[in-house]
This record gives sequence, structure tokens and C-alpha cells, in this order.
Amino acid sequence: MHKVGVSGASWNRPASAWRGHAHAARAAQVPTSRVGVTAAAGAGGASSSAAATATAAPPAAASSPAAPDWSERFRVRSVPEQFRETRQKVCKEFLAGGLLYLESGEAPARNGSDVFHRHRSHSHFVYVTGCMAPGYGALIDAETGHFTLLAPRLPEEAAYWVGAVPSLEQLQQQYGADRVAYMDELKALLAAAAAAGGGRDLHTLPGPAADKLKTVVPAGCRVTSDILPSTIDRCRATKTDAEVACLYTASVASGAAHMDMWRACRPGLTEFQLEAVFAMSSRCRGAPDLGYPVIVGTGPNAAVMHYEAGPAAVEPGHLVLVDAGAEWRCYTADISRTFPASGRFEGAARDLYASVLEAQHRALEVLSAGGGSGVSLQDGDRAARVALLEGLRGMGLLRPEAAGGSGWLDAALDLKVDRTFMPHGVGHHLGLDVHDTSDTGPVPKGPLAPGMVVTVEPGAYLIPPLLAKARADPKVAPFINFDLAESLAAGGLGGVRIEDNVLLLDGSKGARAGAGTGAGAGVSGGVSGAGVQGRLFNLTVAAGCAKEMREVEDVMAEEWRPAEAMSRVVG
Repeated sequence: MHKVGVSGASWNRPASAWRGHAHAARAAQVPTSRVGVTAAAGAGGASSSAAATATAAPPAAASSPAAPDWSERFRVRSVPEQFRETRQKVCKEFLAGGLLYLESGEAPARNGSDVFHRHRSHSHFVYVTGCMAPGYGALIDAETGHFTLLAPRLPEEAAYWVGAVPSLEQLQQQYGADRVAYMDELKALLAAAAAAGGGRDLHTLPGPAADKLKTVVPAGCRVTSDILPSTIDRCRATKTDAEVACLYTASVASGAAHMDMWRACRPGLTEFQLEAVFAMSSRCRGAPDLGYPVIVGTGPNAAVMHYEAGPAAVEPGHLVLVDAGAEWRCYTADISRTFPASGRFEGAARDLYASVLEAQHRALEVLSAGGGSGVSLQDGDRAARVALLEGLRGMGLLRPEAAGGSGWLDAALDLKVDRTFMPHGVGHHLGLDVHDTSDTGPVPKGPLAPGMVVTVEPGAYLIPPLLAKARADPKVAPFINFDLAESLAAGGLGGVRIEDNVLLLDGSKGARAGAGTGAGAGVSGGVSGAGVQGRLFNLTVAAGCAKEMREVEDVMAEEWRPAEAMSRVVG
């Protein structure tokens, strides 16, 4: 990176905004949908080759009469259409009146005076604008929905340092704003609004936006950040159909990138190299950013929940755990898969994988009762833990004689024996953030509602500190075969996680008769096709990301062709 002749504080802040403007100008030239989608059969029976063809966003409803029904409902909308809907949702939910003000934020400094991390706009700002560039603001009338986009005023040399700067007219068309003005006009805009309304409350988020408003607020107006955050949190808990389309599109790119890692993997590669395959594959497919740091753990590193890829080499006999997702329009996938370095599941690794897969199937079965039925994520969590305990007992990792008769499972659950092997919950909200927000935080509490998108991610791990803690607990220790657990851990078996992203459908819309409810295909909530299971729409299965052991092995036996990623661009 070479910026000769630029120095001083005047460069530091505008630099991030200049790069963002260049990105925004290029984005304005990209069509909403580049290619169609081949509907991939789900994990219930499609070949890996068929699954691998699902590498594009769902088409518009009229583009393919043979497309599964979910592709008609969950289709990509234009940026103005998609974010007008979410903006209106916030205004409808916001009952306090006044003006809403949000900012995209600035690209954070990395090091030196002019090196920055890649910008990622504040998720609440993206939710109401669709704008992904730094230095922007939004002023929204909560009562009328009138949307003013505020752009940074950039010097003319920005055009030859980072690229063309879009005009106000171009920005208005790109984002569907009612008005576009420069950020330095904010004070005048607020004064005009106050004069017209006789003084109005200004609602914003805590932090820099609130601090800025306090310096420009007109007399008689009040700046508050008490109401807006919780309102947007509540709105983001359930997704619009257009948001689901974004999450599906991210899942297509991410699922294909996962499978490219399997094809590329061989003993001797490092975790860093596998991470690079995922980033390359997802970006070549049109998902430009990662939703979170990629977790690639081979062998014992798979037992570290949020382990990030390092220099460790993949060894024969290792299981490799990957938790990775790419963003599309800032909506991220969150997919976990575990695969054998040798290409075949064998021995204890096969048994552990089967136990976790069965735990996920049980959780999905419970959750498929779906939105409006009173089922909670906690119900799915319990189902997964019961299945996991049964699987670990079948492997010999848990001792059946620890508690006699039918009370064994209840005793193990009461003592939280399962948490020695699965210390995390079964899932969380997913959306603009990987641990997305809601009025109850990232984990839904109480009945799941239609429109919620959650992860379902049971796992089982051999974690030395947790095994040591369990050994020291006189109530828990009798349940665990420590000799076997420690032997497997010493041999390099770290753990397994399998994670899908699912949408809760509205069962009241009615399922058509005669459809199956298996994981591969079904009909519910007015939609049908791959990934529909009861009242669940499994985005990961619909995207074609394999998880059954035979399918994973089949994909690993295929040749990795990096050029294919560049010919199958999502969105």
C-alpha cells in the first residue's frame, strides 16, 4: 500500500470514507441478480455433485416455473425495496415519535496513520438503509417514514485516490432515500425540522452518534438513546422474506466454500491454508466479507470453541472442525461442519460424528413444530443433549451403571454431565450479526416466533480442562469413562460440531397435503422444496451443504476445481 505525498491528520479520517465511497459507486453498477439457482436436494438423499450446483441466489418468481416454492417467496429484492420494508417496520414499532438518527461508523484504524481495517457498517444502520459505506448517516421521521441519507462531503482528490465518488442523485437512486444531503448539513436539517414541528425528540444509539447530536441539537429538542436500540433489537428478531433471501444467498456461497475445503484438504495442509480456501471460495462466489473470524481446528484444536485458524498441520486420522460463514448484503451464514482429514470417517471419530448428527436431527425434529406452536430453542437444546448422552453412552464414554434403570438420563441431565462434552447452547439468533440481536439478546427465550432465524449446532468435544473438572466432582465422575476419554483426546480426537441455519415458518399458512416432512424436502408455511421440514426451512440444507457422513466422504473424493467458484456468483 503506497500513499506517497499524503500526511497529517487530514488524511486519517477521510481515508476510510473515501474507500467506502469507491465501494458504493461500484455497488451501484452491480445488478440485483446475476445468475439463477439450481435447487439442490438436501442432505436426505441428493448426491454431492447435485448439492454442489447450488451456488446462486434464488431467482425472481417468474424466472423458472419449476423452481421450488421457497425460491418464489424468498427471492432477492432490490436494495431500495428490501430496506424500505425494514425501515417501515421500525417506524411502525417505534411509538415515541420524533426523529431517528443513525450512523454507519468509520473504518477502524489498524496501524500507522493511514492503514485501516475493512469497513463494516453498524448493523442497525444497515438494517434501515442498506448502506455499507463508512461516514454516512440516516435521519428518519418516525411518524412519516421520510428518509434522509447523509453522505460525507469528500474532497475532489478522493476520485483519483480511491475511485469515483457517487453523486447525491446516484445515492438517492441506489438506496431509495427520499432525500440525500451532506453530513455537514445535519445541523441545518435539524433546525428546520424543529422549526416545523415546534421542537422534537431526537432518538439515536449510544456512543458517537449521540455525542454528535448533542453538539448540533436545536434549542427545545432532546437527544435520547433510551428507546431506539431496544426497538430495532425487537424488529430484527424476526426476518422479512427479503432478509431470508440474503441469508440463503450467504448460505449458498458459504456452503459451497465449506465443501471446497473438503475437496482441497489433505494431510500436511495447515489450518491457515484451509481458512484461505474458504475465504477465496466464498469471495469468488460473490460474498465479499466474512461474517466472523473463521474457526478451523484440526485434531485437538477442535476442542477449543472459538479457536481461530493457526499454523497447525492436518494429520492423518484427524477430524477437522470448521465454523465459518460469509456475508451477503451484511447478512451472514453461520455453518459448522466437521470432516475427516483422510477422507473417511473411521472408528471413534465416526461414532462421535454419528452421535452429534443424531443430536442435531433430534433438535430439528422438535423445532420443526415451529413458529406459533410454543416450542422454544431450549426444547431443542434438551432434545439434543438427551441424544448426545445416549450416543456417548453407546460409545462407552459414559458408564451406564452410574445410575440404574430408567433414571440414568434424568440423573445425567440433572448433574449436567452433558456439559462436560457440550459446554455451549444449541443455538442463537442469526442475521446481520452472527450472534444476532433481539429483545432477549442473542439467544431467544420462550416460544420461537415465525420469521426467526436461528442456528442449530450441537457438538461433542474432549476438552481436557472440563474432563479434569468432572473427575474432581464426586457426583459427576462416576458417569464418565475417563480412561477412554483421555485416550481418545491424547490420540488427537478433539471434537465435532454440526451447525445449520433454520427459519421458523408460519404454520398457520397451511401445508399442502401429501408432502413429506423429512429433512430433504417438504411443504409447510406456504413453501415447499429442499430444506423444508415441518415448520422449519433449513437454509443450509437448501443451499446444498452436505452433512451426512456418506455425502461428506463423496464430496471429499471429488477434485477441487478453484475456477468453478468464479463461474458461479451468487446474488
